[in-house]
Amino acid sequence: MSTVKYFVLLGSLTALVTACQPPPVEEDEVSSQSTRYLYVASGLCYSGTGNTTYTGATASNVIFKVNLNTGTYEGRVADFTKATEATGTTPVSIANYDSTHMMVLLEHSGQRRIELIEKKLDGARQTFYNNTSTTAPIGALQSAAKFIMTVADGFLISRTTAIEKLDSGKGRQIGTGTNAWVQGPGGACSTSTVNITSLLTYPTATNASGYNIVYTHSQNASSATNNRIGVINGATGWNGSSGCLDDQSTVGATAYPTASAYMSAFKRIVVSYAGTNVALQNSLHTYAIDDTATSNIISDPVNGYENPSAIYGASAMTYDEEEGYLYVATGGAVTTNFTTGNVPYNIEKFSFNPTDKTFTRVGSTTFYPGNMETRCISSMFVGN
Repeated sequence: MSTVKYFVLLGSLTALVTACQPPPVEEDEVSSQSTRYLYVASGLCYSGTGNTTYTGATASNVIFKVNLNTGTYEGRVADFTKATEATGTTPVSIANYDSTHMMVLLEHSGQRRIELIEKKLDGARQTFYNNTSTTAPIGALQSAAKFIMTVADGFLISRTTAIEKLDSGKGRQIGTGTNAWVQGPGGACSTSTVNITSLLTYPTATNASGYNIVYTHSQNASSATNNRIGVINGATGWNGSSGCLDDQSTVGATAYPTASAYMSAFKRIVVSYAGTNVALQNSLHTYAIDDTATSNIISDPVNGYENPSAIYGASAMTYDEEEGYLYVATGGAVTTNFTTGNVPYNIEKFSFNPTDKTFTRVGSTTFYPGNMETRCISSMFVGN
């Protein structure tokens, strides 16, 4: 073979191989595909009765994100302290909406609203829902809003005394009459409408919606009856006479449930308790969830972690289903007044042992130590 023919053939083969290769992936694209974040809202939060925490006016009132791989601060997604915001506008809850947006529940009397915000630093914002009607039926955001989450057929919003449901078209769903989807639930749920502190859902094939609602409730006072966990039928809500499927008393009359999360791999929920420095008040308990049952759903309470030097006044939790870690926002110090004590909240990271149902703190130090932007952490989620 001549030298010329050799180089022509070699060039042709090289071109063929190159053509069969996938296009190169830019470094930034690889980073965006592999990096996952903990999104954190610091606003009006609840850290258990007996603890004086920040108000909507004194909280940090920002949303920021933390790199899950490194634990480092990435920057602010939104800042509600700017002059363009009404003073005291506070992000009380955030939830993953889609690959590019989060849903944010903003609390401010007269200006309560839900926004969609890009997950970028200083992300673009748009109003998603804003109900300022003062006439019947009572609007979904007419009393203090606490928590928001997406479900297969819409959205759930906990108010101080009720749980609202909006369908996918933002239409308000009612339980009975003009009442909220869950308002004054009776039966085992025992009219728990003083301070609904968190919501979660778990999948079930027992009703048409495909899920049931679990809520935690604090009576804001010593109460073995109404400091509790309740399970509501996801397809019916509370219709005035039925819909409460099960309940579970909290671990002590002065153990106030503040946050919750569902660990689907283990079919267990985690509930954080908070209060003053008394046994069981500052702990993480797990409960088994029977997703095939229509009653007696919650069982097997286990004290998974109790160490007030690490977990004190927990205010928010989220579980990373992909990596299997629980993230807990906590006051991080034994004190009965976080505000006066000038305490920024920490974020702790835990692994779960399904054999003995206990949590182990990951690392010898706090995953994300408190700073000026963590007063006080109201909500978190893991996302891209």
